[in-house]
Amino acid sequence: MKEKDAVIVGARCAGSTLAIALARQGWDVALIDGDTFPSDTISTHGVYPNTLARLESLGVMDTLRASHEIALLGSRLVGLGNEVAGLYTPIDGYDRMAVIRRIALDKALVDTALGAGADGRFGERVVDLIGSGAEDDPVAGVVLDNGERIAAKWVFGADGRASTVATRLGIEKERTLAGDVSFLFGYWSGIPDDGYGSLHIHETEFASRTAVEDGLHLLIAMGDAAFTRGNGRERGERYVELLRRFPEMIAPDVLEGAELVGDVVVAPESLMRGFFRRPTGPGWALLGDACHFKHPGTAQGICDAVEQALYLADRLSAADGDLDAYEEWRDERATEQYEWSFAWGRFPNVETSRKLWQGWSSEPDAGQDLRDTFTRSVKPSELMSRERMTRWLADDAVPDRV
Repeated sequence: MKEKDAVIVGARCAGSTLAIALARQGWDVALIDGDTFPSDTISTHGVYPNTLARLESLGVMDTLRASHEIALLGSRLVGLGNEVAGLYTPIDGYDRMAVIRRIALDKALVDTALGAGADGRFGERVVDLIGSGAEDDPVAGVVLDNGERIAAKWVFGADGRASTVATRLGIEKERTLAGDVSFLFGYWSGIPDDGYGSLHIHETEFASRTAVEDGLHLLIAMGDAAFTRGNGRERGERYVELLRRFPEMIAPDVLEGAELVGDVVVAPESLMRGFFRRPTGPGWALLGDACHFKHPGTAQGICDAVEQALYLADRLSAADGDLDAYEEWRDERATEQYEWSFAWGRFPNVETSRKLWQGWSSEPDAGQDLRDTFTRSVKPSELMSRERMTRWLADDAVPDRV
């Protein structure tokens, strides 16, 4: 039986980042994924300046730039007719975000991990764990679908919402939340890059336009839970019809002249229900969407995956390394953002939300704070301060949605 310092199950943003960080600190790491790379996955794609800076320090941006033309974008948010546009407060030289297809980003992460010395095992699935995860029977490795057993001091589940590692350990979802919206999205050629990642919010539907890498654009249409139902033709027609109702985002002649590249991707409301899981125990830890899933309305999944991976690598590589504080650390940085993400994943309370958007659009410092909640430089509670809420909303209750 092979022995490793760590087995990481799942090789996308969380798993490959952890593999890079551990391998560079001398760990012997197996990185296992049932997919091969490049391959795609459903994602909101957003990478904000804080995470771009992390990827730069890991060398991932160099790998990306070697093969792709990356678009860097300012922020344009238009809520109920009120526009808030500008750049993010700079973080290590980045004042713009990037929107990168996972077929490109995950491949760059995997390649960087392999270059750091991780042992990649792709197209192979973990089907069971060695050890139950109890104090007297810690997790000590994994079993692959071909029967191979790999022993390890640590097993990390970076394998998404339906995590095999969490399932085998019996770790239940907790603190669940649900939103209102479902997504249809696709990639398009023939749309000019206007320099912004844009989100437009109407009363009962949203739309987003962002340049991705290599001259393509991502157009997202968001409606209620019924929006993604039906057959492929019905969904495709519904998708384009909704985009046409946002001429302020994409002019009708531009949309008419553009070409959809590939199929429309379906993300039903049920796919976006949030949760926390207990993140660690004897011989194991969870990270990324396996550990905690928030609504994609704020596009924080990639950021959280990267930050959790770096935290785990730093703690376990320290002389006194343990994960005793991991859950507390995760919850401290996640709880406000968790609630905030679901505020963006529900349709607006029009009367009070319009006042919020008017405040954000009319006061530059408030608009900057709004942008900087996405980079985690400003907390939602700071953006929605008592002074602002009293001034903007007067006698209205503070809304639970934006």
